[in-house]
Amino acid sequence: MISFDREKHKHLFQSMGYDDELGATLLLRIQLIKMLKTELENSEFSRKKLAELLGVKQPRISEIYSLQIDKFSAELLVKYLFRLGKEVTLNVADKH
Repeated sequence: MISFDREKHKHLFQSMGYDDELGATLLLRIQLIKMLKTELENSEFSRKKLAELLGVKQPRISEIYSLQIDKFSAELLVKYLFRLGKEVTLNVADKH
């Protein structure tokens, strides 16, 4: 599990001009793509085989490795993790 300091990221996103709502979705996508990258790095497969497993072309694997979150929706990242045999769970809490 990847841990994030929500307040630190909130201030970072605000300083970049994003409101809290968009910042929250960006943080979700960051968490998902980092988990996906970790899974890919920890696998014993080549990038070619990983592309086959995910049903994508090899350049897409490079975009994941370079954390290009602008190229991926949260939904697509969840699908990729599912294809790797992972289950994504979500915890919703009241705002502080």
